[in-house]
Amino acid sequence: MKKHYTIVDGYNVIGQSETLKQIAQTSLEEARKALLLSLVNYNARQQAELYCVFDAYNTGSNEAREYFHGIQIIYSKKDETADAVIERLVYDLYDKHITRITVVTSDLSEQHTIFGAGALRISSREFLIELEEDKVMLEQELEEMTHHQPRMRIAIDEETKKRLEQIRRGYK
Repeated sequence: MKKHYTIVDGYNVIGQSETLKQIAQTSLEEARKALLLSLVNYNARQQAELYCVFDAYNTGSNEAREYFHGIQIIYSKKDETADAVIERLVYDLYDKHITRITVVTSDLSEQHTIFGAGALRISSREFLIELEEDKVMLEQELEEMTHHQPRMRIAIDEETKKRLEQIRRGYK
């Protein structure tokens, strides 16, 4: 069985989502958090190793990595784009016999590069649809679980309760 990796171009996905784009106008940090929470739920069902890459091109910092509930988040270093980080990840992780890599981006030049490196791609819009479908399925499963939980108590009429109490106390 092949090991599956999913690499998400974070800001590209945010830019393709109307909801996340609105949040980003107020707070880019909140938009990132909202995306990451969606990715956590998605990844719990997909069981892939998931990377989310954010562009920190003009921040003047080194590459930063952190983990968020099983997702590896990478912020690119100074003078490096998220696309460059994604390409490097694809080259580092890819082995045609043991890995399957899916890159989530709508960047056309990035798509051509990752195809050449052996990765698959899904557009950000398609991925957002998949996230929404996954969310609906999860809500349905949770709803079913709450409706199909075993009852904690058995409904017993008063006459049967009295009879059981008598048996418990040793009366016939």
